[in-house]
Amino acid sequence: MHRKILLILLLFVFSDFLYAQCNILHDVFQDGEKVTYTVSYNWGPVWVNAGEVTFSAGQELYKGKDTYHLKASGKTFTSYDLLFKVRDYYDTWVDPVNMQSIDFRRYIYEGGYTLLNTLNFNYSNHSIISNTKTDNNPQRTDTVRLMPCSYDMLAAIYYTRSIDLSSLKPEEKRNVKVYIDDGYYDIAIRAIGKEMVENTDGKKYHCIKFAVKMVQGTIFRGDEDVIVWVTDDANKIPIYIEAKIIVGVIKAYLKDATGVRNPMKALVREKG
Repeated sequence: MHRKILLILLLFVFSDFLYAQCNILHDVFQDGEKVTYTVSYNWGPVWVNAGEVTFSAGQELYKGKDTYHLKASGKTFTSYDLLFKVRDYYDTWVDPVNMQSIDFRRYIYEGGYTLLNTLNFNYSNHSIISNTKTDNNPQRTDTVRLMPCSYDMLAAIYYTRSIDLSSLKPEEKRNVKVYIDDGYYDIAIRAIGKEMVENTDGKKYHCIKFAVKMVQGTIFRGDEDVIVWVTDDANKIPIYIEAKIIVGVIKAYLKDATGVRNPMKALVREKG
């Protein structure tokens, strides 16, 4: 019995040690940053501007704690709604020091399918409480063990921006553990190299190029990588994203970025 108690104590101490190792230097975004993308869809031989995606970050007092409230929304344009209407909303509250998730909320409407998912990350007892409701199905509640250095979907995006991608050698990989809907997934980030990218508005940027292995069973094809080009500067803002999904190919182009934290040193040519 004493050995069991000692083992349990050691596990909790070791778990706390592992959580402490999740700390990352956060210096890529700030309160008030807002980044917007135009999303194009491959309609046979024609590319159609189908919708818009927006990310924003704001400081907020949440449950008595200082947090970053990160938001993301994606929606199809009205002209595209008749083909496949999308209204997706994501919210997460994260610790401003280590980017660890506190609470997460996801609501999606995609072509008639709806899903509401909430996640509560409890670090005192190392657990995640997940509530999921889809269409007319009853709500399902699951409690799972909180793995060290794991994130919700939206927090993982901002965490990835905080990684020193420039230090990764070509083909070198870094895994990010993400809890999605019903389980953990190790999302592999693979460095490709550096490239100059010209955006649709004519601006050119020095970029770091990398691939992200997505989760099979979502709208992404699990056997394909999402390719991302981010600014090769302190902001690490995605400029261009290309992905194969179940029903075709999508591309996202930077439309606007305001409230960025650092000078956009990656920008080498203004429009025109």
